[in-house]
Amino acid sequence: MQPAAFGATVVTARPAEVAAFYEQHFDLKITLDLGWFVVLRRGEADWELAITQRGHETIPAAVSALTESTNVFGFIVEDADKVAAALVEAGVELATEPVTEVFGQRHFFVRDPEGTWIDVIQLVAPDPDWLAANFPAAQ
Repeated sequence: MQPAAFGATVVTARPAEVAAFYEQHFDLKITLDLGWFVVLRRGEADWELAITQRGHETIPAAVSALTESTNVFGFIVEDADKVAAALVEAGVELATEPVTEVFGQRHFFVRDPEGTWIDVIQLVAPDPDWLAANFPAAQ
């Protein structure tokens, strides 16, 4: 199988509120809004984020019954600290502070209004010692 694109879905009782969060803080644009189903996309990206009304007939009952999200969406950004500051300024609570990982990421976690975890990631150079220890052939 070779998927033509990728999409993720947040199931919520508040589609408009959750969609607005992604519009405001991650520069996604609504491409379809049926009230119970909202699709967001950024530019010509080959992925999309859907927001679907909890309990809608198109959603399996077992999915609609779940109220705690264990999904993590990763968004790659140019400057994680700038995004973190903008979120805090807008009144969004960060779940973690930005931290630089030895494997080449500066990132932090935040949750959308439905509780979906979002890992906001800036790619940075990996620590040379970590790189040498984990990829000795690359040296």
